[in-house]
Amino acid sequence: MSYGVTPFAVRLPQIRKAVGSRSKSILRDLREEFEDELAEDREQVEEANEDDEFDPELSLQDALRHLILDEERWDYEGAKYGYAVEMICSFFGEILSNDHWTGMTLSWVETINDSLLESGVSAETFSIFGHLFYRGSPVEIPEIEDFPCIGYVTLSEIPDVLEALTDKQLSQIKSEDGDRIRVALQQVREWLETCQRDKADLVCFYY
Repeated sequence: MSYGVTPFAVRLPQIRKAVGSRSKSILRDLREEFEDELAEDREQVEEANEDDEFDPELSLQDALRHLILDEERWDYEGAKYGYAVEMICSFFGEILSNDHWTGMTLSWVETINDSLLESGVSAETFSIFGHLFYRGSPVEIPEIEDFPCIGYVTLSEIPDVLEALTDKQLSQIKSEDGDRIRVALQQVREWLETCQRDKADLVCFYY
């Protein structure tokens, strides 16, 4: 099965200010922006809950409300809150081109991650799994057992990461798939350069 990464250039202080703000106007704007998606999800959840009233699912609309109005979270619905965080990032931020990060298997991501580390880039400075996949949500939500995977790189971290992703550094990748790997990592570099230019942070969702 193949998955993809959806990257956003977004200012995390703005996201963190909105979550828990108890702003009904922000919640209203989010509901209007994602009206179709929320309606489709709500219909699916209502059908599922008719069949299992003792273990109900949470709707995205309710997850958004919990986050914005600072209501109690459902501790077993981390995934729904993860997708709600993605909606908030989409609303406040800019989605970035991801053509080299779609239709990919997890094993291919492992190849990219391992090749980057083998080229000499330290995991503390930057790794695909450590920063973009498994770092976690930039705002507090219940633990996600499966998807979406969430990660981020802050604006203050970007200069060090860009220094680690220079063409000279990427030329150290010796894998037989080196060209494809370098192209994928060059696109990550483009994301970071866009964020640096716009004084934004990078937030990624993988599912």
